[in-house]
Amino acid sequence: MSYQHRVDLIPSPPIQTRVYPVLIAVGFLIVLAALVIGVALAATASDVFDNTKAVRDAALPGSSLLSDQSGLAAVPLWVQPFTFLGIGFLIAGIFTVFWGLLRSLREARGAAMLEAVPALLLQPTGEPKGGE
Repeated sequence: MSYQHRVDLIPSPPIQTRVYPVLIAVGFLIVLAALVIGVALAATASDVFDNTKAVRDAALPGSSLLSDQSGLAAVPLWVQPFTFLGIGFLIAGIFTVFWGLLRSLREARGAAMLEAVPALLLQPTGEPKGGE
């Protein structure tokens, strides 16, 4: 027996399929920016710690060494939360992928059942049903 498949039951892609690439891209860019800032901070730390402790302690107000020391103390205070925000965006993107996948599977399962149940009920009782 030939049964006509209904294509109108195929679910449309959920909104999550348009949102998750943006979340993952933003998270990746934030983490990448934090990495670049960390590399620049390492270069600054190298400049500061190339000097002896006596030179660092005797730095005059307004000198570049004192400016580098203050940047070395201040920048990590906001880079770490910035990195955490990027990782949060990445995790939100991954969660959104799974959420969209579950939603699609649920809708597709309902459409498959709507198509399969009438075909199963129309089979004569003497024939094996399903995978028997």
